[in-house]
Amino acid sequence: MRKYALFILLGVAFAVLLLPFFLGTTAAHPATDDFTFATYTHPTYLKTGSLLHVLKDAASYTLRTWRDWQGTMTGVLIMALNPAVFSLKMYGMHAVVLLLLHLAAWAVFLHHFLAVRLGLPGRMWILFYFVLSAISLIFLPDIVEGIYWFNGAWFYTGAQAAALLTLTLCDGAASGNAHDPWYLKRLLGWVLLFLLGMDNYITAMMCFMGTLMIAAIQWYTADGPDKRARVRTAIGFVFPIATGLLISVIAPGNKVRMAVDGAHESGFGWLAGAVVQTLWAGLFYTGRFLVKTPLLAFLLAVIPSLLSVRAGRNLSVRRLPPAAVIAGYFLVLWGMLFPHIYSSGYAGSGRVINMYHDYVVIALPIVLILCLPDTAGRIQRPVWYLVSAAALCFCLWLGQQHNYVKLVSDQLDGTQAAYTAQFQKEYAILEAAGPDSDVILPAWKVQTVTGKPTAYADPAVWTNESMASYFNVHSVRVMDEHDNMEAATGE
Repeated sequence: MRKYALFILLGVAFAVLLLPFFLGTTAAHPATDDFTFATYTHPTYLKTGSLLHVLKDAASYTLRTWRDWQGTMTGVLIMALNPAVFSLKMYGMHAVVLLLLHLAAWAVFLHHFLAVRLGLPGRMWILFYFVLSAISLIFLPDIVEGIYWFNGAWFYTGAQAAALLTLTLCDGAASGNAHDPWYLKRLLGWVLLFLLGMDNYITAMMCFMGTLMIAAIQWYTADGPDKRARVRTAIGFVFPIATGLLISVIAPGNKVRMAVDGAHESGFGWLAGAVVQTLWAGLFYTGRFLVKTPLLAFLLAVIPSLLSVRAGRNLSVRRLPPAAVIAGYFLVLWGMLFPHIYSSGYAGSGRVINMYHDYVVIALPIVLILCLPDTAGRIQRPVWYLVSAAALCFCLWLGQQHNYVKLVSDQLDGTQAAYTAQFQKEYAILEAAGPDSDVILPAWKVQTVTGKPTAYADPAVWTNESMASYFNVHSVRVMDEHDNMEAATGE
């Protein structure tokens, strides 16, 4: 029992720390793009109640969007089926599913690459899972867009979880016995990669670069009579992700959107600038998420144990050159960064930065393990742990845990309950209004990290128009100072 006591304590601490994320799902609500995409499918559901009719309209809208606005068809299809299409009351359940998917994907990915491929004992990979998955959520740069707002969360966080599961599947197929009946799993991997290629460009590029890394590792490490078969299997996974990505890139709508956004410029100068900015951003975000989360402290703390493990057992992969490992890490990260920098001139908004954060947190420990020497040197563990504790204090001092702190404090002081009552009142007003109504909503008094503003003072703002269309009213706007003055004077 004593052997498992530490892991029981870790599991309890893990559950307690992550519980606020699940409690926050009751305060999640649709906003902005949720209403925009639901405009095309929500009326169909109200009229027919048929999921097939909704899917048909969602697919039709996806194809039109590929032609007129952007090429990410998988993501658009999912957004057109967001929970607001079916039920406002059940909207928050999507965040529960997303959190469970995220945690499951990290467990599967880390078990495969740490325990199966790198041969770490169970106690170590479980420790890595508890710590790294907790860091991925507690220190998430943007909790609203990463977890609670459906269109931002599922387009990015959900896609990345699917990508981790898919890359695990692909690496398992490529590294397993070539004569095993992997055909169905390979087919599933091809389908998933093709769909991910048409999701957001950051995830698509992570998968594309990831499949290239899997193929390169198989070419370098595989031996014996199965080497050619393994390399062919690994290379085979590159083509479906490349095909999906190509379909997304050549979409006519991409030019329309970039022209409307107005940030992109053509020419070699813009391309060269995007490349330089991408190279710098890779270094910047690696450093940022290393020291603004407890990742640096954790990696320092586990080095003595990792050295002991590597000295005592043979890893299940041939020794890779540390320079190649580090280069592979940055190539994947640069591949993720480049699309947004090239198209928009900057690395991205909160939901996009979340993707870089998760990649750094899950990839750097693997890089460390692969770069450690095979023999354990003499390390003064007390001194080493003291250095790790100092690093932890430094990381928490710089840390980006403010969103998590607000999430917890809002639940404890009643702010989240007030916020929930606020948008529920708003929806009640809209649902009671008629088709010809010009609805004036009360201004929000509180804001949490579980939701985004739904409407603004100008009824012509696209978010207001989408909301009016969703609730079938003439217009929607938020009460402004002029309305407050009229109410105060009785005019």
